[in-house]
Amino acid sequence: MIENKLKLNPGEKLELLKSKSKGTLAETDIYTYSIVNQNGDVRGFVEHTDHTSIKGFKRTQSIVQKDNNGLIVIEECWSD
Repeated sequence: MIENKLKLNPGEKLELLKSKSKGTLAETDIYTYSIVNQNGDVRGFVEHTDHTSIKGFKRTQSIVQKDNNGLIVIEECWSD
């Protein structure tokens, strides 16, 4: 779960805004989420990229969390 890698305040949750796939074999999935507090106010955004290489099937993921001003809060990449 990507929530474990984010800085979320108590009561905040992710809501999926959109998703898309790209690449010749749709090997990259990109998910865009809004961070919403208990009152329904949007507090920021998250982009989660999940890429599986065609050769070797190595999986790499990354997240970028931004606040409402567009400032990066977290930027992280990892492999499974």
